[in-house]
Amino acid sequence: MAERPVSQQTLREQFTNAEQLTKQLVDHLEHNLLPKIHDLKKLVQTELKGEAVAEDITVRNHASEVLESARFADEVSDKMAAYFTSINQSVARIIGPQ
Repeated sequence: MAERPVSQQTLREQFTNAEQLTKQLVDHLEHNLLPKIHDLKKLVQTELKGEAVAEDITVRNHASEVLESARFADEVSDKMAAYFTSINQSVARIIGPQ
């Protein structure tokens, strides 16, 4: 089932979904993106030190994985921004001038 647009969700739903996205992003960064960046850095550094020669395809594959992971993080971040904007607007309407 497709999720309703952010603007049609209750404020409680928006907070709940924003919290879930925040947890998802933190988990992705800690367990996916940062380890992939570390692996790529290690691969390139060992080659620079002359310890091992990595094939170009290996470096490209690692870099591609990092970019794909970063794109996913950007997508989650964009969704979070939409929720934060909507939450901010809803709260502003609630506490706005009376």
